[in-house]
Amino acid sequence: MPVDPIEAVADAIMQFEGWKPGSRSYMNRNPGNLRLSPKTTRSDAKGYSIFLGFQAGYSALTYDLYRKFTGENVHGLDGDSTLEDLMNVYAPATDKNDPAAYAIFVAGWLERALDRPISHTSKLREVAPALYPAPSAPPPGAASVA
Repeated sequence: MPVDPIEAVADAIMQFEGWKPGSRSYMNRNPGNLRLSPKTTRSDAKGYSIFLGFQAGYSALTYDLYRKFTGENVHGLDGDSTLEDLMNVYAPATDKNDPAAYAIFVAGWLERALDRPISHTSKLREVAPALYPAPSAPPPGAASVA
């Protein structure tokens, strides 16, 4: 069964964020270590969202990624953004992250999960092509406008 690309990115993030018993993400049921998620009203002392359960936290993560992949965000990310652009927003260096290393990790995960070449410079539309329908062709015999 094919893996959904957004879920594959979420899975990679969950691993990179250190999802395991005792970790912040695990205790907060927040596999992406999201801050200020619109899907919850609770946060810990460091501002990371706290969810009622794993499913709620995972759903918030995939929702956040979907909005970033499709341009429904305030960061200017869209299908022409790269995985590295995504990680520069998701895990910025100003928060003591290494977005380039994060993007390389996610790309490696995606190559294995999706079984196709993906790099940190891959565009989001290449990672999840189904989110970006091809433009429709004019009907046969339609006049072209020059």
